[in-house]
Amino acid sequence: MEQLIAFKLSKFPLTLRSIVNLEYFDGPLLSLFENEYGDSYLYSWCDVDNLYNRWLVFRVAQLTLKLYIEGQVSLHELIVNPVDGFLYSLDIDNDLQVKKTYLILPENLPGVYLPETDSYYELSDLNRETAEEDRLLIFQKLSGESKLSRV
Repeated sequence: MEQLIAFKLSKFPLTLRSIVNLEYFDGPLLSLFENEYGDSYLYSWCDVDNLYNRWLVFRVAQLTLKLYIEGQVSLHELIVNPVDGFLYSLDIDNDLQVKKTYLILPENLPGVYLPETDSYYELSDLNRETAEEDRLLIFQKLSGESKLSRV
């Protein structure tokens, strides 16, 4: 696992609910989550060792998410320009428990954690087994029809 120049937190401060896996290859690589207010967060897989999978987690504005899904903004742009000015780095074990949480600035991200500058989204990256359902979930989120955001 890459060494991080980051601020270690005692725990992950957010409560997020999984919406859909946007990119999938032998497991999720990019997943969309939301908080209790309907704010969108992306989990982007970036590293692994024999104990943990490391994910970058960051908030994304609704319009920017729409532009990303439409292929007009790259994942690289989202990661280096997070809405809040920072990202979380989560080390998650095989039981899906967050074991380490860091707050990290985009300029301190290891270069290998950054996707290529032309990392534009393609719906073909969805899990083939759940692609139709996933497309519907993405459409619902982008159109503001998310169940959680109506609560």
